[in-house]
Amino acid sequence: MTHIHIREAKPDDAEAMRDVQRRTWLATYPNEAYGITKEDIEARFDPDPKRAEERRVRYRQLICTPPFHSWVALEGTDVIGFCIAERNEQENVIGALYVLPEFQNRGAGKRLLQAALDWLGAERDVALNVASYNEKAIAFYRAFGLVPVGPVPVSETLQLPSGVRLPETKMVKKGFVN
Repeated sequence: MTHIHIREAKPDDAEAMRDVQRRTWLATYPNEAYGITKEDIEARFDPDPKRAEERRVRYRQLICTPPFHSWVALEGTDVIGFCIAERNEQENVIGALYVLPEFQNRGAGKRLLQAALDWLGAERDVALNVASYNEKAIAFYRAFGLVPVGPVPVSETLQLPSGVRLPETKMVKKGFVN
């Protein structure tokens, strides 16, 4: 077993990060009760070459452009997880945290989230949205002091290609200055 390490993300990590997100979504988000299918998830990550450059540019901006900051978890040289955080005036945000399913429960997610929380600081609230039916993730975030504060308004949730929306819950860790 190779050691997992965390480092700041680089622009060249963008494609690997996107692949981690796609693979994690496929393993986590399909949900019959909410009408979220594997096909809908696959369509969201459609590798349309016409949009590939647009995606690369957007991911590179998320990785390297303030107010964003990103980290990757690596096993050897392979990206197996990542986290993107954003500093804002009202509240800070964890915009993404994904670890490949086969590497979960090995500490990568904890180390990624802790790196983000350390970077964000404790002065402001830290918020994130999580799929409301992802109990494993909700429990994980609770262990870091984030608490559910309510559902994300439907109009603000992610709409999948089929038109189905991903039901989300907002979680917040209170800062000491608000």
